This record gives sequence, C-alpha cells and structure tokens, in this order.
Amino acid sequence: MGNTHLSGGFQAVHADDGSPCPQVTDDGRVLIDGIEYRADEARFGGIVIQPDP
Repeated sequence: MGNTHLSGGFQAVHADDGSPCPQVTDDGRVLIDGIEYRADEARFGGIVIQPDP
C-alpha cells in the first residue's frame, strides 16, 4: 500500500507479484492473519491501518 501522488491518493498492490489490488484500493478492507482492518491515507501522508470495529 502506498500513496500515488505527493498530494494524496491511495493504492494497494499484492505483495507477491506487485499487481494492483482494486478491492483494497476501493474499500480499504484488509485481512491480516484472519482479522479485518481498514487501510486508508493518513492525514499528513503515508498509510494508516486500523482494526475495523
């Protein structure tokens, strides 16, 4: 996951082959070790991943 531009934008890619992951890019839902998290842009750049309530 990363920013697409200096001014913002968010894109997720698959770790194994670097191909785009549109599902995560579109809705921000991420599964890590079977637990659902939400990924999105941080306020001042970067990406934040938080547990989904």
